Amino acid sequence: MKSILHVHNKPLPPCLESGGSNRLIEWLAQEQARRGHKVYIMSFSGHSTEHYRHIKISPEMTGPEILAIIPDDVTDIELHGGIPKLQADALAENFKRFIQIIHAGKGGGKNSVYVSRSHAQQSGGKIYAHNGIPIDEYQFSDSKEAFLLFIAKVKRSKKGIQEAIKVAKRTRNSLVVAGGHRFLSPETWFRWHPLIRPVGYVNGVQKFGLLARAQGVLVPINWEEPFGLTVIEAMASGTPVIAFNRGAMPELIVEGVTGFLCDTEDEMVRAVGRLHEISPAACREHVAHNFSVENLYIRHAELLDKAEHTSW
Repeated sequence: MKSILHVHNKPLPPCLESGGSNRLIEWLAQEQARRGHKVYIMSFSGHSTEHYRHIKISPEMTGPEILAIIPDDVTDIELHGGIPKLQADALAENFKRFIQIIHAGKGGGKNSVYVSRSHAQQSGGKIYAHNGIPIDEYQFSDSKEAFLLFIAKVKRSKKGIQEAIKVAKRTRNSLVVAGGHRFLSPETWFRWHPLIRPVGYVNGVQKFGLLARAQGVLVPINWEEPFGLTVIEAMASGTPVIAFNRGAMPELIVEGVTGFLCDTEDEMVRAVGRLHEISPAACREHVAHNFSVENLYIRHAELLDKAEHTSW
């Protein structure tokens, strides 16, 4: 068994406001611990859990100072970004079993691992590992309610809240907007339009419930999304996804089976009328087969083994 160290600049374990990378590291670390490995987490803030021991670092530390506090039994390093280059270089140079996960952006550097094939291609890389989630933590329902769901950081225009609102209005479907507020979209601040219901940021039971009950999740992205964690979370809940055909969406969604890939707003409008064709069970089965945390664990183990013998 290995002793695995994850390094990140964000809080671990995740707090309620944490993004996807924190949660993915947490799930992976838990799975590694369940498989019998000893797991450490090194970050700027956090605490130990039953699955791993936390080691606090700071941005001011030098490379040698970082190396000095790494436990002697550590064999594997997974760097998740956010730390100064001198610290990252020290880890890369002193551990053969070293990979760095590029959760977003172009990244680069020794043994870079991207989160989708599309993400790797956009960044000039070849190696990727799809994200994975603990399926059993997600509520599943094959009984849907009469609303669509948009769940993303609303303030980011590239997530497409304006397009989602247009689709809801055109199809005369209720749209629940989860993920904060956008200044230029008054419907996200207060409920003045009868079809648009803003609920702010959601997490935990409220989030799981919305994902499971929605008849569909709208993902009208305006950029090359590296992965799209919400997409597999929705499908794990038995809920189909309608997304613009950009970034990693073709790798996640099976056209006509777990959702629909669209090139235009008109196509998205038509896809809403076809949501009844999608089997909730097929959505969950697709995620269980392709995007489980068990798959994530296996792929990362493969890449750590690869790094021991060759760098890329």
